[in-house]
Amino acid sequence: MYDTKARAVEQTIERKAEDYCARVKENHIPKPECCQVCGCAGCLRWRGSYVRSLATMTRNYTLRIKRVFCCFCGHTFGLLPDFVMKFYHYARETILYAVRALKSHTFEAVAGKFVVERKKRCLAILTLYFWRRKFAG
Repeated sequence: MYDTKARAVEQTIERKAEDYCARVKENHIPKPECCQVCGCAGCLRWRGSYVRSLATMTRNYTLRIKRVFCCFCGHTFGLLPDFVMKFYHYARETILYAVRALKSHTFEAVAGKFVVERKKRCLAILTLYFWRRKFAG
């Protein structure tokens, strides 16, 4: 049910999440050089943070996401780490692992790998259909 590739994905995400949390705690998150919306350089200011949950196949993480404000255009945006996808609850590597696994396994088998804290399956099969349509080849 839980193969070595899945275990490697979990370990990678765990290492990245712990590293990111340590960098946030020590205020070592670099501020971008320019605004993502208007492209103005040197006009970004720190604007607090918010809490975001991130799910993997077996665990849920709580991350503090730093935010910046553009003094030029007035937009505020979060600085998401590379393993977090905007608008998705699951980690990037987890989604990509599931899409790759669908090439050789059934939807039920792949969804069965998503078990948080030894409970029942926590991923809807419809979510896998959506991920395959959105991210597969």
